[in-house]
Amino acid sequence: MDTAVNDFLNDLRPRVAGDLRSDIYTRTLYSTDASLYQVMPYGVLFPRHADDMQAAIEAAAKYRVPILPRAGGSSLAGQTVNTALVLDTSRWLDQILEINVEESWARVQPGIVLDAFNAALKPHNLQFGPDPASSNRAGLGGIVSNNATGSHSIVYGMTADHVLEMQVLLDDGTPAHFRPLDGDELRQHMAKDGREGEIYRAVATLIGDDANRQIVRAGTPRHWRRCGGYNLARFIHDGTIDHYLPQDSRFNLANLVCGAEGTLAAITELKLKLVERPKLAVLAIIEFPTLLASLEVVPEILETQPTAVELIDDLSLRMSAGNREAARLVKSFLKGTPFCILAVEYQGDSEAELRSQVGQLIARLPGLPITPLYDPKLQANVWAVRK
Repeated sequence: MDTAVNDFLNDLRPRVAGDLRSDIYTRTLYSTDASLYQVMPYGVLFPRHADDMQAAIEAAAKYRVPILPRAGGSSLAGQTVNTALVLDTSRWLDQILEINVEESWARVQPGIVLDAFNAALKPHNLQFGPDPASSNRAGLGGIVSNNATGSHSIVYGMTADHVLEMQVLLDDGTPAHFRPLDGDELRQHMAKDGREGEIYRAVATLIGDDANRQIVRAGTPRHWRRCGGYNLARFIHDGTIDHYLPQDSRFNLANLVCGAEGTLAAITELKLKLVERPKLAVLAIIEFPTLLASLEVVPEILETQPTAVELIDDLSLRMSAGNREAARLVKSFLKGTPFCILAVEYQGDSEAELRSQVGQLIARLPGLPITPLYDPKLQANVWAVRK
């Protein structure tokens, strides 16, 4: 490492209560994530609190050293590896700060794993809507930063649809609270001194320009299930962009941090919207001889208003066959030897309602082998194979 990086680490070390490591073992460990990439970081900081993160960002700005926030490291495209100081929030910044059952929201730190969060919400009959396949290891900071979705995106949309507010640190270490602002509040924030006011003025001016808004409209994919690029589309509420779920039209910079992959700010706290847990569910397993055959029936399936449609392809089935535990799970719900399957979920208040929905599916897809699974244990087997 060069002199500037060593000076940076030496300057930072006495300023943090957390664990700052720059040994080759730790750096090698954090040079990879769930992707195929390997990039050696300068070091890893395990912050004990937001003050540690602030100290790191302030020092990094002084020495011009990149900072890389990281939670579970479950990224598949190398989002959590780089030549930077990694801020790993999964060790100590992993707490639930507040659960408001009456208003269906919670405040959490970025390092908490989604499955652990949902386990704490279960006694309140609540859950976080988006459910990425990596939910047993992905941290909520990373889920927000990737604007992740999951098998139930038909119902719950994207993660950005469930982020109400966030506490962040800006690129110079300035703390900021991003929340929905009406017109008067936005003008007050734009009038602030320092980095926060500068950012509010810049973004408001950028998105307020008609030519820029047209560029955003033209560059936004014509489907709602999108997470690439910065979320400028969520600042346009004139009906020209499909947002899928109803949007709060107030100005909220939290929308911009969602999906930014840690490049705009470091998240220290999240306020998240919660949803009710479904009372009952059924999974209908449809077996297909080819991938094309499974894709061709999706429009018909969507007409029955499912809550999830999930493909388990031939690669997944073949890999499962080579694993004793996965093979046991697959055997519990497969009748034949298909090339691939679709798992179609319906939710309802009674088994009669679920049976009616499955009946509609069977009527729309005559001749296809469809196996309904009403047993939650068998359904769990399907989701385990998917994950």
